[in-house]
Amino acid sequence: MLRGFIGRWLLACAWTGGLCLLSSSVVAQSNAEVDAESSAQSDAKKSIEVTELSLDNPLSRTPQEGETTIATIQIKGNRSVSKKKIRGKIDSRAGEPLDTLKLQRDVRNLTKLKGLFDVKVKTQPSPEPNSVVVIFEVFEFPKLEYIYFIGNAEISARTLTKKSELKVGDPLNIMAVEDARQKVLTFYNEKGFNKVQVDIKEGISRTDRGAIFLIDEGPQQRIWTVKFVGNSIVSGSRLKTQIESKPSRIKYATPLAGGYVDRRKIDEDVNRLTSYYRSLGYMVARIGRSMEFTDDDRWLNLTFVIDEGPRFKIRDILFEGNELFGDEQLEPLLNLKTGDYFDLSSMQTDMAALTDAYGALGFILADIKPSPRTLEKSPEIDLVYNIAAGNRYRVGRINVKIAGDNPHTQRTVALNRIDLRPGDIVDIRKIRDSERRLRASGLFLNDVQKGVKPKIVFKTSEQTENLAEGIGEKSFRGQSPDRTVSTHGEGPTR
Repeated sequence: MLRGFIGRWLLACAWTGGLCLLSSSVVAQSNAEVDAESSAQSDAKKSIEVTELSLDNPLSRTPQEGETTIATIQIKGNRSVSKKKIRGKIDSRAGEPLDTLKLQRDVRNLTKLKGLFDVKVKTQPSPEPNSVVVIFEVFEFPKLEYIYFIGNAEISARTLTKKSELKVGDPLNIMAVEDARQKVLTFYNEKGFNKVQVDIKEGISRTDRGAIFLIDEGPQQRIWTVKFVGNSIVSGSRLKTQIESKPSRIKYATPLAGGYVDRRKIDEDVNRLTSYYRSLGYMVARIGRSMEFTDDDRWLNLTFVIDEGPRFKIRDILFEGNELFGDEQLEPLLNLKTGDYFDLSSMQTDMAALTDAYGALGFILADIKPSPRTLEKSPEIDLVYNIAAGNRYRVGRINVKIAGDNPHTQRTVALNRIDLRPGDIVDIRKIRDSERRLRASGLFLNDVQKGVKPKIVFKTSEQTENLAEGIGEKSFRGQSPDRTVSTHGEGPTR
């Protein structure tokens, strides 16, 4: 406006031939006013631009932290992931003070959401004073449009796709594609392809739209024979029952032959044989394996090399923490005696016998842990039983639950076969005997293969104060100062 006025005035002066003088101070002032107006317009333009928060520099995020509040929260960029799911991961709320630390946590939470690979948070001024609009811009993974396998001859693409656990339509996640490669590789190894190579040709770039795997299968390897060398105490036939690696049933290449060479399984077999020898008292036994392939690299002669070492004997049997019985009362319960060779199965049987001894007197939660301790200078073992008796329990309430669509058996029928009454000291042996009577009655379903059978479940008063509430059976509680235990007999009717 000012420039237009000056221009017209100068033009009028020139037209009339008059001398028009303009003070330099007036021009300078006018130019300053114009520059100020232009600067104000530029600042106003800048004030409405969206500014992105730098999560690496806290000072740049909230220059007026503590004074600025969040007016609204907006979500942009989502297509497949719903806004409801995204908002569920955001802790920041409208009306709260702007907290950049909380925004950082929100970004971290959102990046963990399935389907998102990146999140940016921005702010822009709000019409309300001292407030901003917070914008979460999310970037979704592209969708997996196809899955291809190239080079697979022995195993179908359908099988490999199933093993990869990738599905068309899932987010194209780089980590998921790499995980799929590992799963395919493991599956090939389990099938005897120990020299297989699986490479990702597509699926690891943000611009990719599918997954393509290039496969070089190599030879499929099978086991021809399995032998044992160095074993004297145990026969080779017995040792074969302890391992998973088996020779092929048919001595030529066919899917029915089996006997694939799985190196991971062979290594586990070495550990199984070592544990087996330890269980027999050969505490320093060492197991190795020799693998010899045929010239075509397809058949393996597998040999386990065994160094048994000495067999350890029991030097002494000790009880630690035993305050209820004398050692002379517990020792007759044991199968393993001083001077016997150590045997794991016998030790486990002895541990069960000790548990029953405590359980017969109400200590049903007694913790008994055996600890074989080898000696350094001689092949002997001190067998130590660490005993924690715990609390003593009496029978509290007894509930009967009969499952089934239309149970018709009276609860008293089950109670009559349970040799426990409220107030009795809990005897773990009576509980097992009662279970056997319930199963032998023929009144309840007893299917071992399906795992359905009558059983007695006991819980202490510390675990539950109201077991099987609403069953309809009267509840009892013993009046002993000892702790109580609730028993719960159950079983579906026929």
